[in-house]
Amino acid sequence: MKKCTIGWFSKIVTFLVFAVFFVPLTGFSLYMAFFDFEASRDERLLFLAGVVMFGGLTAFAVYRTFYLGLVWVEYDMETVIFHYSRKEKYRLRWEEIPGNRVQVVRDSGTYIFCIHENERQRKIPLNRLSKGYKDFEKALKETGVLERAAIITEEQMKQNAERTWEQYKNYRETYPNSVQPKPEGDCILCPDCQGKGLHLKKLPLLKVDVGRVCKTCGGSGYVPK
Repeated sequence: MKKCTIGWFSKIVTFLVFAVFFVPLTGFSLYMAFFDFEASRDERLLFLAGVVMFGGLTAFAVYRTFYLGLVWVEYDMETVIFHYSRKEKYRLRWEEIPGNRVQVVRDSGTYIFCIHENERQRKIPLNRLSKGYKDFEKALKETGVLERAAIITEEQMKQNAERTWEQYKNYRETYPNSVQPKPEGDCILCPDCQGKGLHLKKLPLLKVDVGRVCKTCGGSGYVPK
């Protein structure tokens, strides 16, 4: 079965955050709480709280990473297994996604799978920094998960934008002198934009037309008589 796991970049960044920030703060708080004899009682309590907070986060990160393990996904074209940890996994068929047991959303390039089991909710995020992300996204598309969840990929959004741009260029080439629909009321064509609502200018390097809204008519293409 193929795998999609958290990428090395995310692991390295997380490790550096703990190594540079949380571990030193834990050590500093520990020293100030127990070995700084000039500190007052309130200061010792404050630093003791820092030991509990920063040390607790560091201990949980070590426990989660080395004992439970980080989240990952195994899959083929029939089955997908979500591993929340080494001790907790959920096996589903692609046809069950989305469904009552699992939901999937896409947020800023991250696929978030929300699994409901025994009154618990587990979230498994996978993004473009994950190892095996492209193959996993391809599997989501081929198995119909994206279509059932009404999710549009970045590639599809790019294709839609290119298609819209081509339609716009074809329209401009077919109707170079087209004007905006005439609004109700007594009005005439805008003398500045000649009813187009835009002032088009061709960029010399890209050789494409860019437009700015006509300030005289506000983009309507018409002005009152």
